[in-house]
Amino acid sequence: MSENTKTKTLKAAQISLRRKRIASLTIRYLVLVAVGIFMVYPLVWMVGATFKNNSEIFSSMNPIPMNPTFEGYKGAMVTYGGAINIWKAMLNTYTYLIPEVIFTVVSSVLTAYGFGRFKFKGRDIMFSMLMAMLFLPQVVLNVPQFLLYNKLGWIGSPLYLPLVVPTLFASETYFVFMLIQFLRNIPKELEEAAKIDGCNAMQTLVKIVVPMLMPAIASCALFKFMWTSNDFMGPLLYVKSPAKYPATIFVRLSMDAESGFEWNKVLAISLISILPNIAVFFAAQNQFVEGISAGGVKG
Repeated sequence: MSENTKTKTLKAAQISLRRKRIASLTIRYLVLVAVGIFMVYPLVWMVGATFKNNSEIFSSMNPIPMNPTFEGYKGAMVTYGGAINIWKAMLNTYTYLIPEVIFTVVSSVLTAYGFGRFKFKGRDIMFSMLMAMLFLPQVVLNVPQFLLYNKLGWIGSPLYLPLVVPTLFASETYFVFMLIQFLRNIPKELEEAAKIDGCNAMQTLVKIVVPMLMPAIASCALFKFMWTSNDFMGPLLYVKSPAKYPATIFVRLSMDAESGFEWNKVLAISLISILPNIAVFFAAQNQFVEGISAGGVKG
């Protein structure tokens, strides 16, 4: 075979390979775009439905309203009983949500560091019991917890004590497990070097471990933020005063079963209440993905 023939064959193979790569990349992007549209469509439809009336909401799948109306947003601003509106409900939500996130992260990091780096008597048994809590559904705990908090006089607390206090004790077992898995990827030599330099255990945790755990910590904080902001059962059980209701219960208040649901109002309230969640997720998505992916790899 001549040199010219070999060159032509090589070029033809390269062109064929390039075409296959382009075709494969095109198919992948088309699939991703299709999945993206499928995932985003409900949110886009929800935004459009806030400007529709009931008849148009149930008669069309088109997210663009044909006869736009702002009645939904006007209804969303209504104050119930002169004590609660959407803005007060959102303020109530973040009154206990922010402390819950902070306390959960701090207690989970401390607990994970203790189990992941120290050996003490009963460690394996205690860790097994902690992991067993992953299989215990929350609904099983609702009655005994309610009885306990009622005896302590915490039901109806203006400080949301039944919701906030348990987070001081690493009550989210999943986060502890996740942080321990991430902790295994941090070389122990770094902590040994810090010890040689005179750092105690707490200083080592704050100065060495926590900065390296930051992606996992961000993931835990984001998970807790989403779960708490969407929690309905907890506030329903422990909050008595309508003036202290969070956004999840306020959405339920907006549904009037006697006069019929004004779905544009319900959807407008729901949209307003989830906007902070969406903003927080997009702001922290890079660290969230990094924390999830790195936490699942054992070093």
